[in-house]
Amino acid sequence: MGEKDITPADFRRHIVTRYSRLSENEDEKIMDSIMDLMILSNPWRRGKSLDSFLEKVASIMQRELFFREISIGLRDRFDGMYRYKLIKGHSKDATDSTKRMEYTYDDMIDAAKYPAIKFGKNIMELSSAVNEDKEEWATFTSPSLINAPRKSIDTLIEADYFHAYLRIGTGELIGFMEFSKWKRGALPPRRIIKWVELLSTIIAEIIWEKEYSH
Repeated sequence: MGEKDITPADFRRHIVTRYSRLSENEDEKIMDSIMDLMILSNPWRRGKSLDSFLEKVASIMQRELFFREISIGLRDRFDGMYRYKLIKGHSKDATDSTKRMEYTYDDMIDAAKYPAIKFGKNIMELSSAVNEDKEEWATFTSPSLINAPRKSIDTLIEADYFHAYLRIGTGELIGFMEFSKWKRGALPPRRIIKWVELLSTIIAEIIWEKEYSH
């Protein structure tokens, strides 16, 4: 078919097919989920609950980014303490123990108390419970496996968990997101971590506008 034979209808079908709304790969699925999240944030600003917004964030982390355990903590507007607002994928005992935990700002930035490998543009960390207080061990689903040896350089163990800071543009720390147990126990690829960085940056700004800006 030459160019002169291409009808407007042919071109229309070509465009609709080429730029279909259906996601073609994992990255497009993540993009679509983040766009849905941002659309959700608009009615949420007009009264939709914070809990439902955080549930959507957890859903993206679990279904699109493949982390089994997700928890999100936010700074209390009244006493300044950081407490968990959402916990997904953990055992009941671990969930109950995590709900009791609270942290000061000094705790959040204490590299000696909570040693971690820092990386990423948005400052993320890979932490290990091995060096933490035994009280923290109860927040893990299988605390008996915390000291288990690493099988290979690219595997995660029970003690490992990622930590993303929820900071706004001014640097203000309004919360954090912890996530662990990527699929098959592997170390997640770089692209997955970059997606989490983007997601954490977006949700920090949305949460700040609703919960802290006033």
